[in-house]
Amino acid sequence: MPSEAQTFEPEVFGRFYLVDKIATGGMAEIFKAKTFSEGGFENLVVIKRILPHISENADFVEMFIDEAKVSAALQHPNVVRIYDFGKIHDNYFIAMDCVEGKDTRGILRKLGRLKRHLPTRFAAFIAHETAKGLHYAHTKTDIQNNPYGIIHRDISPSNILVSYEADVKIADFGIAKAESNAYQTRDGVLKGKYEYMSPEQAEGKSLDKRSDLFSLGIILYECLTGRRLFKTDAEVKTLEKIRSCDFRPPRKYRPDIDPKLEAIVLKALSKHPEDRFQSGSEFADALREYLFPATPDAIRKEFKAFLGEIFADEIAAERQRLHAGTLTALDLHQATPVTASYERPSAATMAQGSPSRPLNLLPWFAGLLVLLFLFAAGTLGGVAWLLGTREPEVIIQQAPEVEVAAPTTGTLDVVVAPSATISVDGEPRVELGNELQLTELEPGTYTIVLEAEGYLRVEEDVTVVAGEATRLVRTLDAAPKAARRPAPTRASEPSPAPPSAPAPAPAAAPGSLTVTVLGGGWANVYVDGVKLGRQAPLRNHPLPPGSYTIRVENPGRGLDHTERITVTSGGSHRVIGRPQ
Repeated sequence: MPSEAQTFEPEVFGRFYLVDKIATGGMAEIFKAKTFSEGGFENLVVIKRILPHISENADFVEMFIDEAKVSAALQHPNVVRIYDFGKIHDNYFIAMDCVEGKDTRGILRKLGRLKRHLPTRFAAFIAHETAKGLHYAHTKTDIQNNPYGIIHRDISPSNILVSYEADVKIADFGIAKAESNAYQTRDGVLKGKYEYMSPEQAEGKSLDKRSDLFSLGIILYECLTGRRLFKTDAEVKTLEKIRSCDFRPPRKYRPDIDPKLEAIVLKALSKHPEDRFQSGSEFADALREYLFPATPDAIRKEFKAFLGEIFADEIAAERQRLHAGTLTALDLHQATPVTASYERPSAATMAQGSPSRPLNLLPWFAGLLVLLFLFAAGTLGGVAWLLGTREPEVIIQQAPEVEVAAPTTGTLDVVVAPSATISVDGEPRVELGNELQLTELEPGTYTIVLEAEGYLRVEEDVTVVAGEATRLVRTLDAAPKAARRPAPTRASEPSPAPPSAPAPAPAAAPGSLTVTVLGGGWANVYVDGVKLGRQAPLRNHPLPPGSYTIRVENPGRGLDHTERITVTSGGSHRVIGRPQ
């Protein structure tokens, strides 16, 4: 079956010519794009474009504008740079650096298929360059020397790009926290990929720059060992492992790791922020000292040769596809030269919701126009890179030319540890479980109650917004011992009568199994190897109490997920299939 990239037909998008599609996610599409100017000059960028129906969601548009504002302020060799932002027809877009290479996850997957480890000096080099970029972002100030207060919050292998020239760049500040953000995350709602969160992030606490450095420590650990550090078969278990910092030192899996490098990893992964590196520069300095006498420039040359060796076929295919797309785009340009203009958000929109200080965007836009002029003249051609085959976390099918209505319902996901009864508006939805997911909820406020024997009861109001996924994560606190003792029997009360012979226990009521597929679609469901007659999405399928192996499979979407569950009498149990 041809891939999306192989079947993509170049198209005109304002003054850009989209020559290849890199990825489609639930909220946005990513393309390689060309611009053409006089004298045969052409430039290559990446366009990140919000899907049309998402453009109607004010909250997401604010997040997208925040990403543009945060990223445009950052100009550093280790950060993907933003060149332009605006709206063409119904689509907001960002034009950014094009990094010809792979994300770190793609490198690790390739090495996994080759059954090879990433050389330790290259793993340390990736972390060193990333730490430099993080230090720059964390300490960035405006022209009045006011700190932006940037925290990335989603440092993960898919957001660390490595060019085939061995340049390392941090991407995707889409959920970054900054003092100027118009969109504010609600307390208790988790943002980012669970398996790369810090302990404080997994607990829904306030974050500082040391949270990003913990996430970088996870990436360094995985680059060295080729193993996922905290990821498990269930999100709740993953969060519990992160909160407890439950892991084995990297030398247990790879004894050839230098003890000095292992010490750096373990410091970065300290449970308490005060025990970690306190800044990106401190982290980078430790790695530079470890690599000495080799210099980063010398290692970059070795790393470039290494990447060229393992990705030789991919490099050739990507460049061939880009060449073919460019020829088609040139034909479009010559047939119908682009004259379409596009909108820019107003200053009021860009500054909306910034309580800390007003944003003066005139210098920003003036500087951006200068960049665009230089960009069109070819002066900045050397900084354009190709984003290559960066793989999205979730792929969805793109409906051809179908108008999608604005969302009218939202999703609520509740995660609790330990297992508890989860009630919504007074109705028990889960008996002694860890997770509840409700879809197609009417917008409004819902009262969530979490109860477990021996723990303090939690009651909390959560607001569900149309078109948005709301997540509540809570860890229950143990009740005081006095509260768990049975009340003493009064001396005047008669002693309880001896128990009579127990009546025969009734047959246990069955539990229920619900199977969903992340991103939508269908999948086959197997229970202990036996295929069910119904496909997922599957709701409340009855199962007798006991332990079962559940497999969710759809070869067309690369989905093959297996996990072990224990069904309790009357309990509801959910399995989520996640396409790779």
